[in-house]
Amino acid sequence: MKKKDTDDQLQLFFKQDPQYLKKYVRQHPENKMAWYLLGREYEAQGKQGKALYCYGQAGEVYEAYEEQKISLPSFPEHVEKGNESTLSSSGQRHGGKRWKRWLFSFARTAILLLLGTLLLLAPGLSGSGSREYKQTQEPAAIPADVTTAQLQAGHVYYGVGPKTKQAIGQALQHMLLQERLLSFGILVRGMPLADSAWIEWLKKPEPLLSVEAKEDASQQQVSYHDAESCSCQPTDAGRAEGLVTGWMGQREQQAVLRSAVAAYMRRNGQPPTAASQLTADYPNNLLPGLTPYMNELFERDKTAMAAEMDAWNKAIAAGAAPAAAAAAVHQAVKPGQSPLPEGLVQPLEQPLEILIDKSAHRLALVSGTIVLRSYPVGLGADRTPEGAFEISEKVRNPNGKSNGDFGSRGMTLSDTNYAIHGTNKPSSIGKDQSLGCVRMRQADVEELFDMAPMGTKVTIGKGLLPSAASVSPVPLKLPVQGQDTNPNKVYRWLD
Repeated sequence: MKKKDTDDQLQLFFKQDPQYLKKYVRQHPENKMAWYLLGREYEAQGKQGKALYCYGQAGEVYEAYEEQKISLPSFPEHVEKGNESTLSSSGQRHGGKRWKRWLFSFARTAILLLLGTLLLLAPGLSGSGSREYKQTQEPAAIPADVTTAQLQAGHVYYGVGPKTKQAIGQALQHMLLQERLLSFGILVRGMPLADSAWIEWLKKPEPLLSVEAKEDASQQQVSYHDAESCSCQPTDAGRAEGLVTGWMGQREQQAVLRSAVAAYMRRNGQPPTAASQLTADYPNNLLPGLTPYMNELFERDKTAMAAEMDAWNKAIAAGAAPAAAAAAVHQAVKPGQSPLPEGLVQPLEQPLEILIDKSAHRLALVSGTIVLRSYPVGLGADRTPEGAFEISEKVRNPNGKSNGDFGSRGMTLSDTNYAIHGTNKPSSIGKDQSLGCVRMRQADVEELFDMAPMGTKVTIGKGLLPSAASVSPVPLKLPVQGQDTNPNKVYRWLD
């Protein structure tokens, strides 16, 4: 965009009718963005006292745009004119230079917003929403009152860690300035699993705020859904929660697909060119099948997905820790994209792994620090080995039975006689009665079989997980599209 065009747009922005803004904030006193813009209008007029009052009402929106904290005294709506020029954001005296710097900061912010708006509206260009996969078919777990169009237009920001106003302000700044939302954005906080450092995926995340982005900045709505985050009366989070539920269903399917692509590349040294290569017949049955959404996701994004998983595999092979490997992926495939602020994560980006805690009798499917599922298991005390393994074989109905010693599913660990499998002794779950294998309840092992691709890393040890279980009331189930039985082998796992 030419500088003259930008200047013209900025002049139009400043010429916004202040009477309209005053009327708007009277009708919508909860709209912090409108308070912020009205404050800027007063500031441009030299009415600093009134501007500060508006900034105080704007709260976190002010802090997000100005990249600084605001600590304001309580001002009446009408401040005496003689005092307006004597107050700063800390209530101290200041000269005109500080206000000029603020005006320059505002002009810079306005230009950024205008540029982002024009770029995002230009044909053939896309903004931050391109990181979220679009779909035309409805994936599983979308609530009945949420359409795929609404889900596609929404963008969920997933926070972890303590809920502080500083963290929320940084997240809001990222949403408004870095991402430059032109749709519906939701900030949620993942909930800890049993007061641990792990985040429980299945526990409904806490909605903190949402942004209803508009082309007209004065209409942009920031709604708070958590009283502690804003010291205000929270608004209803019904729409936000419905969209988050659908988004979570998509993210689960995406995580399973990405993990399968990563495993395929480790096995074959090259990415899959067709989705059917991930659901081939035994012994190449990484997954039983793919949902319609996973098939569409693969066709739309297979090149980018392969690049990310290639960077991940190389970093892990070089000895990088998972967090460092995730950073390497970002640097390799998203070099121009602004990193997320501290406390925000892209959940389930890391390939899935299995952790088995012998002391807690738990098996968890995890991605980074997020626990997707945590199942109770039966083990064999010292007979169950510790260390690092991988799922080297997956078989449905071992030895031709769904109700035999190994139940309806079995997953061999690193070509040994140890396996994760079902059992016809459900009372042994949570106890040390096996000969070394990992026993699971039927519904649990069948869901794990669908979610964990062949090649998934498995770590067995002690003190790895909290004792709390996290089991979905509606298990994820993939369609059966390949042949994953093996009638030509008699399995002699140690049970």
